[in-house]
Amino acid sequence: MKLRRMIAGCALVFGIVGLFLVLIFRESQRAEDPLCASIEEDPCFVDGVFEIFCAKDYLRFVGYVNRARKEDPENEEAIAVDARLMADVNLETEERYALRNHPYIRQAILNYSGTFDGNGHQITWVSEAGNGMFVCLERDGVVRDLILEAPSLVWDMDEYGVGMLCMVNYGRFENCETRGRVEGTACYVGGLVGMNRGSIVNCVNRAEVVVDSLGDYGAGGIAGLSKCEVLKGESKEEPIVPEIQGCVNYGRIRGAWEAGGICAYNDCANIYKCGNEGEVSVRYQRGYIYPENPEWYERAMAGGICGRMGKNNLEYCYNKGRISILEEGVEDTYAIAGDTLFWIHTVRGCVSLQGMAKGAMRHESVAELTEREMELWLSDHESVSDRGNNWEFDLEEAKEKLPLIPLGVTESPLTDGQGEVFLCEDFCLRSEKGYSIEQVSPYALCVEANEQEASDSRLQVWVMRVPGDLTDIASYLDEHGNFVKDTGHEVWLGIEGSHWLHPGPSYKDDVHVKTVICEQSGQPETWLVHYRDDILAHAAVGDEYGMIDNVTALPIEYSETSGYKAEWLLLFTNKGDNYRPSLFEVDEFLKNFTWLPCKRRVKQGDCLYNLAREYTGDGNRYPELAAVNELENPGLLIPGQMLRIPEEWLAFVDSDHFH
Repeated sequence: MKLRRMIAGCALVFGIVGLFLVLIFRESQRAEDPLCASIEEDPCFVDGVFEIFCAKDYLRFVGYVNRARKEDPENEEAIAVDARLMADVNLETEERYALRNHPYIRQAILNYSGTFDGNGHQITWVSEAGNGMFVCLERDGVVRDLILEAPSLVWDMDEYGVGMLCMVNYGRFENCETRGRVEGTACYVGGLVGMNRGSIVNCVNRAEVVVDSLGDYGAGGIAGLSKCEVLKGESKEEPIVPEIQGCVNYGRIRGAWEAGGICAYNDCANIYKCGNEGEVSVRYQRGYIYPENPEWYERAMAGGICGRMGKNNLEYCYNKGRISILEEGVEDTYAIAGDTLFWIHTVRGCVSLQGMAKGAMRHESVAELTEREMELWLSDHESVSDRGNNWEFDLEEAKEKLPLIPLGVTESPLTDGQGEVFLCEDFCLRSEKGYSIEQVSPYALCVEANEQEASDSRLQVWVMRVPGDLTDIASYLDEHGNFVKDTGHEVWLGIEGSHWLHPGPSYKDDVHVKTVICEQSGQPETWLVHYRDDILAHAAVGDEYGMIDNVTALPIEYSETSGYKAEWLLLFTNKGDNYRPSLFEVDEFLKNFTWLPCKRRVKQGDCLYNLAREYTGDGNRYPELAAVNELENPGLLIPGQMLRIPEEWLAFVDSDHFH
């Protein structure tokens, strides 16, 4: 009996001790876990708003929201608790909870749909952090008046996007600012937001944004990607269109092949009244977005506002930062945006500081301003014209972008100094009255209106030379062996850097194969004329600006011995604006390009006297024509007979016949 009582007593003692140990353990766990059972029990929760004074307060708030999402995912109100920052918070240096692998307390808020009011204060992020403040800001979520500084934020996973404030935004960020540095691999990276599906208003980025790895992603000062996405319950017919408005980037933006001061890729989204003042660069000339298929690549896209455009609107934006491609090559940079003619959209009222984007033949309609003009524009948009003026032709850059070779011709003494006609060993070129032809470089002739003429014409015609070997063109002729649109398109694509001369990609419909009757020979000549003539090109600059384009023409020479050659490149552009030159002027100009030797086919009723008078104004010079053609009987001409016209006759400019 005593033994049983002793055993029972010991059991009671051990039970009490065990219970005591359990209570101690539970209390110790409670001490380690600062989260109350409910956020309402927290002393920082005042009148429905969680007030944050220090790092511990911030981490507790994050813990409450993350726990609500994990434990009660259907309870939208639990992740919609409002918060207000009451002081600067430094997660790097302030005392924090000594917790490891806590299920809810961490730096980032997983999902949030409340209003986080930064109240003008700053949060300093922990160095070498993996992601930003929010993983996802929901549709109803608002973050405002917050400064976030992250000394080094690095995301190395190949999904989502990464930004200092948010990975994926469906809500609204307003009056926020980011500082420090953010880098991502295999994802879109933005100074504020990785992927924007909502709105970002009046925000500033001062952070460096970096993407070094290749793939279908890029770097943006405000957002990496801005593109709409229809969520469950939302209308597919009337989707919520993302918007970035009133934002400015001051940070350095660097992508692998795609980068923009505001966003890398802007598709089905709008950008209004934004600016870039930071340096934007990409490393490579091409982005191999599908590494397993090296033939599929994207051209470099570096722009002051966005690197690449889809269907969207971009209005009243400016760029003051330098845009560059670090790798040597022929691709272009963009003062405002790349691919502006690939989809139907509006790019209006945008300006850039002169010389910030490399290249004069822009693929966009942008007004390039001096520093003084930019200051005026920033204070009053109406005070400075925003009409596109950045298509001024630059011969030196043309030599870098195109496979130009020296003209290799010498002007005949017969036309030296005349101006309106240029005669050399290969061709004779005449201009309209009031225009002059000048060899401005070993690489180019330039035709433009005389300064002394009272003319408002801004037309310039540049004559340049490219390697003209078209020996492979036979496979692109039609079934009858004719030079057609498909053939012309292959010729165009075969000119390295040809895209630089025109906005957007080239399509077969942009190539026009024309038969032009030469004024001097009367013979039909084949010309390949390239220009954009579609709704995309027209919509890019709006109806009030006309068509953004150049006109390029290549005379196609054919002989039975050498086949087809296209070695002369004529560029028609307007000086100082983005209007397409008149197609009528182009056609008139093409009539006055004559291959040498110039041959005239005899028609019924022709005689040497009339031909001499037609070319020189003096019919008595007909013996010269007879001598050149070694005619034994000058009075006998046979219809269909080919006569060579003397070169000195082609140099005659006193007659109005050719004007």
